[in-house]
Amino acid sequence: MHILYIHQHFATPVGSTGTRSYEFARRWVKAGHKVTLITGYYDIGGLQVNKALYQKQTIEGINVVIVGTRYSNRQSYLRRIISFLSFCLLSIYAGVRAKGVDAIYASSTPLTVGIPAMFIKWVKGIPFVFEVRDQWPEIPIKLGIIKNRFLIKILLWLEKTIYKSCSWIVALSPGQADGIKEVLADEKPIAVIPNSCDIEVFRPEIDGSTIRQKRGWGDKLVLLHTGAMGKVNGLKFVIEAAKKLIENSDIIFVLIGDGNQKSSLQNEVQKLRLTNVEILSSVPKRELPEFYAAADTGLVIIGNYPIIEHNSANKFFDSLSAGKAILINYSGWQRTILEENKAGFGCDLCNLDQFVEKVLYLNSHRQEVKQMGQNAHRVAVENFSRDQLAKQAMEIISALKK
Repeated sequence: MHILYIHQHFATPVGSTGTRSYEFARRWVKAGHKVTLITGYYDIGGLQVNKALYQKQTIEGINVVIVGTRYSNRQSYLRRIISFLSFCLLSIYAGVRAKGVDAIYASSTPLTVGIPAMFIKWVKGIPFVFEVRDQWPEIPIKLGIIKNRFLIKILLWLEKTIYKSCSWIVALSPGQADGIKEVLADEKPIAVIPNSCDIEVFRPEIDGSTIRQKRGWGDKLVLLHTGAMGKVNGLKFVIEAAKKLIENSDIIFVLIGDGNQKSSLQNEVQKLRLTNVEILSSVPKRELPEFYAAADTGLVIIGNYPIIEHNSANKFFDSLSAGKAILINYSGWQRTILEENKAGFGCDLCNLDQFVEKVLYLNSHRQEVKQMGQNAHRVAVENFSRDQLAKQAMEIISALKK
């Protein structure tokens, strides 16, 4: 089959963000399929580009078409909207020009990637699968990012129209699937294919002692966050926890990443003179395994927005793969996985006292933390193998041709 994969934020392991589309596409190519992937330029995606409006590259056998749209987590909301709309227009042109396409796989966010998928379907009669990574526009509405009533109505209409136009919907969590069902009045096939584990990249046997020694972490309990530092991520919660734990000199929070909240987090740490928080620059994903190896516990933190409890954060799966106990500050399906498998803990959403209590428990039960890490890796291998989940997605796409 020839699959047209549309994902504005495509990234490779050279970048410092999630690589789901890269990992799925290269496996589909390896299985004998042809993949043309249309993307924009994401500043942390790892792609090398020039100023041309359209560029073509071959990456692991994937035919990558990069359109002249730039995106950054540091952009204002207006700049992001411009980026989304320009990608729509440019990817429509690139998609219509692609020859011999059998099916389209469009991956959000943003929601607007569904527009070129619908247009190409209507022009060329090609069915498409719509992958919902984050449920838009519900999330920005709940977060208060989108307030204009007219715009909200347009986006809700667009969401429903995309759902109705596609042949299948892929959700990244059971909660997202339930949210999609609430939007659709008619029956539509929905598959849950969560983010998956890079068990070949993040491995328990990696030695993190060099980083641990270099950073001066010694025997401290190291709790590690990696990735975006935006409003959704709610990392001020970590600062509040660190304030409560300031007397515990054997506990340290390490935050690696970038985003529009990073400067304010750094200022807050400096203002409060917190010695138990380190905020480091983003590192390429291929360097992250050593940082996970140097840590004791993976952190997944969100802001106080119940809708985000349905997330499928990459860092959750990276921690599982690396064989690390995981601490999250919310409930939902990920908390169930952790606590049923004794691989970590969840909390009631943004409950600071519960979170601090769990940190103290982990600190005083170091041997149990190691056992939790072993359990986490077992969960990664048994339930979230990248090979297995990419195959599931491919089965859905292949069914469209029948």
